[in-house]
Amino acid sequence: MKTKRFILAALVLGMASTMAHADLHEVKENIKHDSKEAATKTGHAARDFGHATASAAKTVGHGIAHVSREGYEATKRATKRVFHKDGGGDKSQA
Repeated sequence: MKTKRFILAALVLGMASTMAHADLHEVKENIKHDSKEAATKTGHAARDFGHATASAAKTVGHGIAHVSREGYEATKRATKRVFHKDGGGDKSQA
């Protein structure tokens, strides 16, 4: 009777060990998959942040260039008006 119980207990423990091993393998695969997914999302977020920063810098640079060009043209017109270098015509036109 004790032998049958011992064999039955060993069989149950063996089955439980196999199920536990399979479950542990599944958990390991889930962790691996989740880690890869998180790393991919982090990489994409970093790339998107870099693109947004570059786009903002480009926009600011273009704005500065535009304002500088307008300032240069305004200074040039004002200088012409002050020193009458516009050909001596109508001084109200610039």
